[in-house]
Amino acid sequence: MDSEPQNTGPAETSQFAKELQTRPSLEDTQARLKQAFEDLAAYASSLVPGMTWKWVHTDQYPSGCDAPFDQTTGRRYHMPDYTTQGGDTAHGGGIPDDVWPAVREKARQLAAGLGATENDPFPFNEKVGDRQARFYGSNGTVLWIATRGISGDTGCRLPATEKESANSATSTTATPK
Repeated sequence: MDSEPQNTGPAETSQFAKELQTRPSLEDTQARLKQAFEDLAAYASSLVPGMTWKWVHTDQYPSGCDAPFDQTTGRRYHMPDYTTQGGDTAHGGGIPDDVWPAVREKARQLAAGLGATENDPFPFNEKVGDRQARFYGSNGTVLWIATRGISGDTGCRLPATEKESANSATSTTATPK
């Protein structure tokens, strides 16, 4: 039984490389996700006096993409986590259950603005004091909200320099009309 993963072939790679050209750059997507995290945290803090947020795991770096983008120059970035400080002291901190539905709805709205319009049909975790929801899109973007933090992923994107060089090559090789 062959369990080795197969790399995407040249024809498919070309197709998916073109798809990456239609997406925002890696850096733009990172900035937009970071802003969504901060907006969501500010909203939660407005509902829970004294709740603050802190970036952790800030040593993240872009990595290669999974199939079918595995043979492209695309990169993906798992965002640093944005964790709560304070909040629901009855359950170890974080977003209290009574405001969770409003925060989850705000997360859904922010995620939709990033193209992450789908969510899991069932909650990952729905226990008192410990809740999670994940929003994702066909563009690979993921926004994950939990009682104690926010996380996410850009999905596969071209770094700005790659996107610019590919656009330059296309514009210089195009035949004038």
